[in-house]
Amino acid sequence: MKLFSSLFRFSIFLVLLVTYEISAEEIPLSVQIVRTSTAETVSITEIVKESSKYDVIVLGEEHDNEDLHRFYEALFKSISDLESTSLSLEMLEQDQQNIVNEFMKGTISESHFLSSVTQWKNFKRDYLPLVSIAKDKKCNVVAANPPRRYVNLISRKGLSAYREFSDGAIQYLPPAYSLEKYLTEDYKQRLTALFVEGHEGGHGMGNQHLVLGQATWDQGMAEAISREFYKTGKKVVHLNGRFHSDRTGGVVHRLREMGLSVLVLSGFVKDREESREFAKIADFVILTNSR
Repeated sequence: MKLFSSLFRFSIFLVLLVTYEISAEEIPLSVQIVRTSTAETVSITEIVKESSKYDVIVLGEEHDNEDLHRFYEALFKSISDLESTSLSLEMLEQDQQNIVNEFMKGTISESHFLSSVTQWKNFKRDYLPLVSIAKDKKCNVVAANPPRRYVNLISRKGLSAYREFSDGAIQYLPPAYSLEKYLTEDYKQRLTALFVEGHEGGHGMGNQHLVLGQATWDQGMAEAISREFYKTGKKVVHLNGRFHSDRTGGVVHRLREMGLSVLVLSGFVKDREESREFAKIADFVILTNSR
């Protein structure tokens, strides 16, 4: 019976996909989509088709790439046209979830929503359109990131910061043990190299704490995504900066450790990465002509 049910749902998906395919191809987007396993250039329809096999779709971005933002809006709309989907955002913090819910239900206006959340400077231009698509389609929106003020303390004091957090703060943070438990050596090395470069060759405990801060972001987002998936049974489309998800690092590794299947996309300007590295970076790479 379970097998029949799964086959039936997949058959319905294929019928909907055939109906959808023509309109997807008409989307005028100045990007190149590469399926990294074969190095072939494909259409947005191929991503939508592939997405049906996964619990979570992670969209890695460079935060100032407007072409990529427009593409991800079209992709999220296309996926949510075919399946019941939740949207998860790095750009919203977990202690703002009630405000997000109020906006999604129409309890508060857009202006009150924007004035009530801690938002990135480009939030209205680059991320509000995604939230609006989700609202129109009655999709849940997950405020995925742990509050910045708490992560900042972990970045300065390491795990000892947990001794200073109130019970109210702890509810928005992942368990302390999980930060290092699911931290892969490759990801740790890449983070350390990044922080050494950013701090002009600084070393020692400071960089270790910065790595734990990054791990807090990653584990916090992974737990928010996991809660949404297991609570609702809906596919989750999650958007974050691509360092969190490239090369099976950060969020992606942690989600897989939680038993979720994950399809990974990464977007960036053409020639930023060597094409021979694409297969290591993500399942699909989205190349834009400019930011």
